[in-house]
Amino acid sequence: MSKFTYYTDGAATMIHKNGKYLREAGGWAFVLLIDGKKSLNQSGGCPLTTNNEMELYAIYASMKDFLSKANAEDVIEICSDSSYCIDIFTKWGINWQKNGWKRKGNKPIENLEIIKAIWKLMSEIKNKSCILNFIKVKGHSSDRFNNMADELAVSAKSEAFKSQKTVGYSGKDDDLLGGKSGHA
Repeated sequence: MSKFTYYTDGAATMIHKNGKYLREAGGWAFVLLIDGKKSLNQSGGCPLTTNNEMELYAIYASMKDFLSKANAEDVIEICSDSSYCIDIFTKWGINWQKNGWKRKGNKPIENLEIIKAIWKLMSEIKNKSCILNFIKVKGHSSDRFNNMADELAVSAKSEAFKSQKTVGYSGKDDDLLGGKSGHA
């Protein structure tokens, strides 16, 4: 049994123009430790996105990576400084699913496509007899690997802005990224 610890982060820029917030480029990243030793990192970005989408995509990419490597009974830890992301998968998601993927009051869920994609990966992890834990870490603190993921995400955001290219998991384009309009 091995323990895969993924430190995930996202970064995005929004600008305020004519009384509205407009989306700009973003980046996502993860840093992987296997049994406490740094193994690899990966990052990518999108020219038109939000911070929450990038945070979620980092989790998605981490789970994809885990499933490509894991054996039965392995443990995956997702370490994120995003309370939004942690709460989706540890508190809110089960009720959203029961309610046909709607929030209370029949309100739509933002980022639903990527949330459902992660939910599916969570099932695949469970079906592989692996253990999944979400861990909230403090952002912009003394956590070396969280800071490393943040630096990678910010760098990927800059690259996405310059290149205007979308880079998903394993360096590929991904339909889960950047399907948003220009307004928040």
